[in-house]
Amino acid sequence: MSAPEVCPYVHTRGSTADRRATVRTCLRVCRMDHAEYGGLEQTLGQPIAGSAPAEWGFQNRTDLLTLADGDRMVLQRYRNPDDAERRLRVMHTLLEPAAKRGIAIPRIRRFDLDADPAWIVFDALPGVPIPASAEIGLASPQFPIIAREMGTLLAAFRRLPTAGLQLDDLWASPTRLVESATAWAGRLDLAAAHRATLDRTLKSLPTLFADRPTVLAHGDFAPVNILTDGEIITGLLDFESVRLADPLFDPAWWAWSVSFIDPATPAWSDFLEGAGFDPADPDLPQRVEALQILRMLELLTEKPDLTPTIRDVVHERLLATLS
Repeated sequence: MSAPEVCPYVHTRGSTADRRATVRTCLRVCRMDHAEYGGLEQTLGQPIAGSAPAEWGFQNRTDLLTLADGDRMVLQRYRNPDDAERRLRVMHTLLEPAAKRGIAIPRIRRFDLDADPAWIVFDALPGVPIPASAEIGLASPQFPIIAREMGTLLAAFRRLPTAGLQLDDLWASPTRLVESATAWAGRLDLAAAHRATLDRTLKSLPTLFADRPTVLAHGDFAPVNILTDGEIITGLLDFESVRLADPLFDPAWWAWSVSFIDPATPAWSDFLEGAGFDPADPDLPQRVEALQILRMLELLTEKPDLTPTIRDVVHERLLATLS
């Protein structure tokens, strides 16, 4: 029997032309999904009419599912079962408190932490990740407006209660953070000049972050994890890296992610003001850069499941920052 021109399984993995070009690969992947989805359909109580890779959730496999009745859900499969358990706990604990502050977090529908891989199914919130929005994406003239809204969202998030979350406060303890960062740096092959810059950063940390408050941090507060309908923010995603941290941890990582589009974006000030920070604070640039450096060190040494592409990007950015 000759190979079919298109994949027979119902999905939205690209155009028909794309599927013809890669039909053998597509069939292999979709047969696997089809078998896997059979059990999930029984769990959900109805057929899965379609699936497509999500535009977020790069650390784990994330698919958007469309059910027979039109409902949309997200299936996320985790390389590390501990990550699945952590996300389940955080999303469940924060759901109601976040809703009271106007923050939409997906509601969990089903999960199996003992499966291989562990998986969670949760509601798909309306909207698309901000970078995918033609109306207010990072390169649009409207981005500073949504940047201020993201700052307001962050200010609300960091005030959520932390009871029951079981979070470590490493990123709110300068002394412990220096010790961890020193160990992370020891696992990387850095040139002498880069290591000298890093040493200066680590020496400045205890003074730079002394007597600072501790807040709830999202851990990956970037536009790709924030949904919009083209006008307003409609939801917050990806709770794998939630932690207790310095108040500037999330703003520093937001700036790091946005700088890929425009290193000197005027939206930075809008974001900071929305989040309740003074853009003119003289210590802010040094604190932000220090947090970015340490976060990159952590990713490169503590996240073995990063894809090679992402690992290369982080490594290149680390070297550029230390130069």
